[in-house]
Amino acid sequence: MAASLAQGGPAPNFMMLWCYKFLCTGSLDLHKNDVGDEEYKDLLSRVDEATEITIDGLSEEILHCGYTGLITLGKKDKIIRAIVLHANLRLLPILQQIRDGLKLYGLGNIMAKYPDICQPLFVPGVEMTADVIVSVCQAEFSEKGSNKEQMEMTLMNHLQDFLQELEQNKTESGMETVAPLSLSPKTFLQWVTGQGYVPVLQEEKRRFKVNVKFNHHCQLPTQDMLSICGSLQ
Repeated sequence: MAASLAQGGPAPNFMMLWCYKFLCTGSLDLHKNDVGDEEYKDLLSRVDEATEITIDGLSEEILHCGYTGLITLGKKDKIIRAIVLHANLRLLPILQQIRDGLKLYGLGNIMAKYPDICQPLFVPGVEMTADVIVSVCQAEFSEKGSNKEQMEMTLMNHLQDFLQELEQNKTESGMETVAPLSLSPKTFLQWVTGQGYVPVLQEEKRRFKVNVKFNHHCQLPTQDMLSICGSLQ
């Protein structure tokens, strides 16, 4: 990672915020929103919604997470803390190895001194929107002023409307679902280019484009073909 950043390569822009903070400081500050494992997220949700009657049914799973105290609603905060620690502590040896490796070129010291500046290199920050995707699209239209150009521009408008609808659906639901068939601006961009975010390094950002090509020789205007391909060239 250090060598890639030093040589202008891709940034490891995929980490959760708590992981990045650990890389910077070596200290741990965890909350229940920092759990990424679906199994433990589900357990946290059930503990959070538990009653005096239903919490007894979670005893085995709670004890498996290393909690040794009384399992009552009054201890809910401590139970949740134990589950969060159990879910994430297994990652610490890996993060510590990364932290040691980031000392190459003094990157670890730079991260510790300027955590806010370095954060976008490790933590996805800018929310992917329809406008961002459209802004990196480069369409190859037919001859200017032709009927085909008008139809191709209409198709691009439909694509923008489609992406904006995906964005609106995500906003209304309050979260991005991870179902296999789910779609959002982020998953659309990942399908097209292989990654769900625009690069943060200036050189990468300059070269990041989504090429849109039309079948200019289509003989059936109502079935004009559109193909989209991502390019990092």
